Amino acid sequence: MAKNLVVCSMLLSFFVIISTILPSFADETKATDQIKKNPAMMDMLKKIELSKKILSQMQEGKKIDNTKSQQMQEIRNKVKSSLDEQVNRMNKDFEVYNSQNAFARFVSKKPAEIQPIYQGMFDYQQEKINSAKAERDRILAGGGKFQDAWEAYHKISATKKVKLVQLNKDYNIRYANANIEIQNAFDEKGKLPRTD
Repeated sequence: MAKNLVVCSMLLSFFVIISTILPSFADETKATDQIKKNPAMMDMLKKIELSKKILSQMQEGKKIDNTKSQQMQEIRNKVKSSLDEQVNRMNKDFEVYNSQNAFARFVSKKPAEIQPIYQGMFDYQQEKINSAKAERDRILAGGGKFQDAWEAYHKISATKKVKLVQLNKDYNIRYANANIEIQNAFDEKGKLPRTD
């Protein structure tokens, strides 16, 4: 391909030089009597005409490719907008079932004094999930492996039992459902010490 382009460019430059000397060319190869008598010059002139045709075909091919590319982009945009519209409609239709609303219905059935504890735990977990999603998306956007992205997601979104016990203790104290002395009696696993 590169060889063809080099040959075409050389022929075109030769054509420019000759076109300043010779009259312009139409569909047929026109030449002066002196060039017609020289078989090498006639051969060169035919090659120049051929290179002009090849160049025009290549330019026409680029125009067709650009048109096809624009049409594909328009189709992609239409499909994406249609998909976005369907997803938004689906989200609206099933909004009552999303995690926040489902959890709010669950918490509303609990006594009012412990509802902030549940909500605090839920908010903590949602923050972890959002951080995990951001890390997963960052890895995938950077060209990372799918497996690595999901491993990072699971690692960041996981919560150990010790952390849950600590959060439960902190929320119970913060929302005045327990006093600090009672909560400090529990160990890091949430168990009371044995007094055997």
